[in-house]
Amino acid sequence: MGYTEIIKRNNKKYFYFTKNIRLDSNKWRKIRIYLGNKKPHKKKIQEAAEEIEIKLKKIKLKNYLYLEEKYAELLQDLKEGYSSWIENTPENVVKKHNEDFIIRFTYNTNAIEGNRLTLRQTALILKDKVIPTGIRASDYHEAINGRECLIFLKNYKGDINEIFVCKINDILTKNTDVSYPGRIRFFEVSIEGSNYKPPEYKLVKNYLNELFRWYKKNKNKLHPFELACLLHHKIVWIHPFEDGNGRTARALMNFILIKNGYPMFFIPYEKREKYYMSIEEADKGDYKDYIKRILDLIIEQVKSYIPNDKENIDIKL
Repeated sequence: MGYTEIIKRNNKKYFYFTKNIRLDSNKWRKIRIYLGNKKPHKKKIQEAAEEIEIKLKKIKLKNYLYLEEKYAELLQDLKEGYSSWIENTPENVVKKHNEDFIIRFTYNTNAIEGNRLTLRQTALILKDKVIPTGIRASDYHEAINGRECLIFLKNYKGDINEIFVCKINDILTKNTDVSYPGRIRFFEVSIEGSNYKPPEYKLVKNYLNELFRWYKKNKNKLHPFELACLLHHKIVWIHPFEDGNGRTARALMNFILIKNGYPMFFIPYEKREKYYMSIEEADKGDYKDYIKRILDLIIEQVKSYIPNDKENIDIKL
């Protein structure tokens, strides 16, 4: 996997075949092969790709635990594309993009959990500060809460712990039908439409403590996307709150990604069945397939950050 890259100097274009390679854990570097100052033919690109692969065979890398190397490389391309997009895009355009993302994230993450607002209604509430007629009060507050949660995540400078996780759930579920927002549950719960039975409430605290110990041990060992996906599943599996567990887990995924320089994403509502299937794979212990499925759900969003001067990036999973 690699791409042809156009670098401009003194109003002239220079073509390179570029590939991100991992040196160790999460340390990366670029390998570039010069292709000339005219758009190269496919044969020349292929020869450059083969030359790089020969060089890579001499480098021995420790594999990630669950993430395939080609997907780690893809994510690195996307991370760099996102960073480049931020640096080269006018501030007002970035601001509008972020506002649009907040609307889409809020709509999709709430819709997955049964919120009845449409995307347009969510936009009216968050952007235009208009309350559509006939909507439920809880649906309205969930929209407001979704925006507040993303702003909180972006401004939070600490790390993941119980207080932080409870705060996220509190923000997401306050002023809704939830009786105990942000409070670790002290009663049994069930999940509508699922055969999965969450752990007994007496065990929840212990599972959470194990989770935070696991996070502390692995946060600098796993690839950030692995870490984000696994933390998401663990929160969903423990189901520590009365409600809003899925929304809390998806918010935590995004926190890990933005903390590590990656763009945020949302799970599209129309792909919710595939999303549930991915969680079922994780329930079975197949984390490799689970992570691949999550990446597949979001790839169309994050690849949009790749600059226009990068061509021929293979992003099919």
